[in-house]
Amino acid sequence: MTFSDLEDLRPLCRDAAAFEQLKQILAQRDAQRDTQRDNTLPATDPHQATQALEAQRQAAEAASRTKSRFLAMISHELRTPLNSILGLSALLSRQVVGSLNPKQIEYLNYINGSGEHLLAIISDILDLSKVESGQEHLRLTQVSLPGLCQSCLAMVQPRAAEKAIELNCDIAADALTCMADERRLRQMLLNLLSNALKFTPQGQITLTVQNRDALVEFRVEDTGIGIPADRLEQIFQPFTQLDHDLNRQYDGAGLGLALTQQLAQLHGGYLRVESAVDQGSCFFLYLPRPGAGALAARPLGPDHHPSKDDCKNNRSAIDSQQMVIVDRDLEHHQTLIAYVRSCGWQVIGYQSWPEVYQHLHQHPVDLLVVGDLEANNPSLLGDLQQLKPPLEPRPKVAILCAEQAVDLAAQAHIADACIELPLTIPKLERMLAL
Repeated sequence: MTFSDLEDLRPLCRDAAAFEQLKQILAQRDAQRDTQRDNTLPATDPHQATQALEAQRQAAEAASRTKSRFLAMISHELRTPLNSILGLSALLSRQVVGSLNPKQIEYLNYINGSGEHLLAIISDILDLSKVESGQEHLRLTQVSLPGLCQSCLAMVQPRAAEKAIELNCDIAADALTCMADERRLRQMLLNLLSNALKFTPQGQITLTVQNRDALVEFRVEDTGIGIPADRLEQIFQPFTQLDHDLNRQYDGAGLGLALTQQLAQLHGGYLRVESAVDQGSCFFLYLPRPGAGALAARPLGPDHHPSKDDCKNNRSAIDSQQMVIVDRDLEHHQTLIAYVRSCGWQVIGYQSWPEVYQHLHQHPVDLLVVGDLEANNPSLLGDLQQLKPPLEPRPKVAILCAEQAVDLAAQAHIADACIELPLTIPKLERMLAL
């Protein structure tokens, strides 16, 4: 607005202070409008595009650091008082400081139970935020499944006994191990078993483990209330409950299935469900099987499972194939590295391009993966151009990048594929099939 326009507004203000405040508000809006207009202008200069991308990366990293500090603070500020509530209420209920009447014991049990429920919700929120922000690093090992499954069933047995629900377990003789983070696998199975218990008023719950070619299938089947067909996809969204009305019959924040799905994808697996109203539900958790020679495809439909022909058609890794990954921080690629190795590939990681060039001149490489941190390096185009002849054979190049970097990399024609994070099974298939 011009000076004269502002003066026309002065009579509408109650006093000089109000007029000054109005001018500040208008000035702020003008500045915001200019910023938005600048951000929407096309960047024709590659150097300007690189600078804009670097600014976005720094802003994203700053936001991530802020979120991490916030989560750490929330974890401490909420869990610390809860520990006192749970500990002291447990001591009081045991009457270590004096006798209590039955009503006082009943109230203390309510306090303790509510505190444990609140602590579980807080833990789920923090875990989900950690996974979604890419801060969760798995410790992949070959997990022994019989002992793990039995311990999970033992933990939910008391609640099952209260509802007279029968718990069953069936583990195939050839499905005794899988590649996973043991703590997170236990958490996923407990989430599925607890969810089945919650929505099963009577009957039985069965945990079945068997191999499905390159994957291990964990199936949790119940005889509960079932899920309507139009809600099958919604239940994997955070804070979603089947009974979302104010007068809810079932407690919980609706985070268990969302967290289980995120953790499964982080392992290189996935989660799906089959269900019918009043006929029960069946949740399928698929995780990589150690030593599997092929990357299994996701089933095409509810009744489809990977067959030997499917695995043969989707095979993209043989023992002789080699992948090199370059990034400043290789630690947050451990899941990718471990999973690709489990598919039969040789994987080598480097933190600098000179090491990559030296390796490429000495050994044939099938696939070169550029990590998401290195993808934001302004010199990436020049680094990749050195892969052109006389370097033969030139490896296929895949860039792991955030959404805003995909178009820039594709326009520069510097890669055979730009894989948008986070990685999923179809994206891994696409990358390994280059």
